[in-house]
Amino acid sequence: MSGRVYRRGRALIVGGLAWSMGAACAAPEPEYPRELDMTTWSIAAIDPETGDVGVAVSSCVETFGDGVAALVPGKGAAATQAGFDIDNRNRVFEALKEGLTAEEVVQRVTDPAWDDELERRQYGVVTLNDGVVHVAGYTTPLRQGMRPDDDGNMRFAGVMADASRGVTSQGNTLASSEVVQRPLDAFRWEDPAGFNTLADRLMRALEAGSHAGGDVRCNQGSIRQTTSMAAILVARGGDEPYATENIGQTDVGTDAAPWLALSVHTTRLAENPLLELRQQFDAWRRTVE
Repeated sequence: MSGRVYRRGRALIVGGLAWSMGAACAAPEPEYPRELDMTTWSIAAIDPETGDVGVAVSSCVETFGDGVAALVPGKGAAATQAGFDIDNRNRVFEALKEGLTAEEVVQRVTDPAWDDELERRQYGVVTLNDGVVHVAGYTTPLRQGMRPDDDGNMRFAGVMADASRGVTSQGNTLASSEVVQRPLDAFRWEDPAGFNTLADRLMRALEAGSHAGGDVRCNQGSIRQTTSMAAILVARGGDEPYATENIGQTDVGTDAAPWLALSVHTTRLAENPLLELRQQFDAWRRTVE
């Protein structure tokens, strides 16, 4: 792990890992990108009984991926990914807060009159409207399915969802369709040991995508890292809406963070960050009922 350390608010970042601090420490605000090529896999979900919402995300990028998520407790959750910028993520966030259905959210943000770069976009949205769960997604037709990239390497992109379980799974630049299918299956699986909260389901779904091969860019030669970034964000039913202010930013350890906020990133071909994320998740899990 790198010895690089910087502070933002109450978050202590050490070598790409976000840790909580008890006291604030003033420091210059870092500069964040306006756009990010977040080719990735993710899971967005809602618990219709509690209104809890969450997003788990992983990718072969060397920065925090928290900005993918938009959480509006009681209304919905969404993942904005592939080539995206802060404006189209915020447009999704605002649509969720308005109470639009998942289909209406996707229709709005894929309107070519508003966005002339739809060939770079991917969305996964789940909403709760009058007690009914809606799911919708978008993957540019230019990348959907198993297709060769510019170098002739086969990559998968697509969205799979299950409205009956309040979940949507999506990804691009992936080893195969299994990186989308297996997280969906893992989310729906009932753990006989009882670890079946929304957070539990998101965590095991994220790991299932890694086991299936993850992001092809992190797999080279004999190394199967599958990802260099992983995050899980959950807001409870009565919490305020949440989205990071900037792409590439994490709010872990700050007052802005949602109820559950864990985020880890490293470099390509280093250790899989999901190993660290699982340790942090298990430590957090022991603090809640």
